[in-house]
Amino acid sequence: MEVEELERDNAEQLVMMPYHQEDIPLHTHRFFELVYVTGGSTLHTLNGKTSRIQEGDYFIVDYGSMHSYQDSQDFMLINCLFLPEIVDDTLRGCQSFEKLMQGCLIRYYSPTTGALTADRIYNDGDGRIRQLLNGMIEEYQQKRAGYREIFRCRLLEILILTLRRVLPSGEEGIKSSLIRKVLSYVDENYQGSVSLGQFCKENHFSLPYTSRKFHEETGMTFRAYLQKMRIEKSCELLRKSDLPVSEIAETVGYSDMKFFNSIFKKTLHMTPGEYRKLAAPRRL
Repeated sequence: MEVEELERDNAEQLVMMPYHQEDIPLHTHRFFELVYVTGGSTLHTLNGKTSRIQEGDYFIVDYGSMHSYQDSQDFMLINCLFLPEIVDDTLRGCQSFEKLMQGCLIRYYSPTTGALTADRIYNDGDGRIRQLLNGMIEEYQQKRAGYREIFRCRLLEILILTLRRVLPSGEEGIKSSLIRKVLSYVDENYQGSVSLGQFCKENHFSLPYTSRKFHEETGMTFRAYLQKMRIEKSCELLRKSDLPVSEIAETVGYSDMKFFNSIFKKTLHMTPGEYRKLAAPRRL
């Protein structure tokens, strides 16, 4: 099956192949492309940025992104081309890697992570990604019953493993006992009236110093962290309960429903109702 057929073969929705790649000029696709380098090297240009990639490197090309290979030296790769509906039929028509991530990994990923992106080079340090891809190739070539579901599950595993590698280390990256106390304070009080000023007043800390230290160690302001936690807690309730959205908003600390909806949509690019529908457990 030729690469171009992916765009019009609705039954297949994916192409997977290992092969020897020659130089190829700048081009773009109307599908997602996962590339894993299995040998040799090449100068790879992706959206204007050029770097030499070699065995163990891999990347995902987003819809509409431009990339090319030049000065290829015995360049071998595994190429995985797929339409979004192979991951989930509700994603049919999706043309953004970020939206794909929100759709298929909504429980783990949100734009607030700012971490896992397309058009970026990753490295398979322990070989787990290649092992998964080798299994996917075997399933694709043999096309036994259920191969599409195996492909979907292994693709999601690749995305999750990559996400783990690039996410901030969370509380492991927090060095000072002061900021650990602030995080505990937020965790215990996010449902009510919470402010860094109140924390500092109750614990006799300098507000300017604590605010600066918080930003240094978490990479975000106290207000942004609080909103992130509240939205994450609301997502958990939307997934695991049948509570009305208004009650969930109040439970996580938002008395103003309009403000809650605004923050939720700004963070996840969808309404709470849309999230609840998308995040409902899927049956294979």
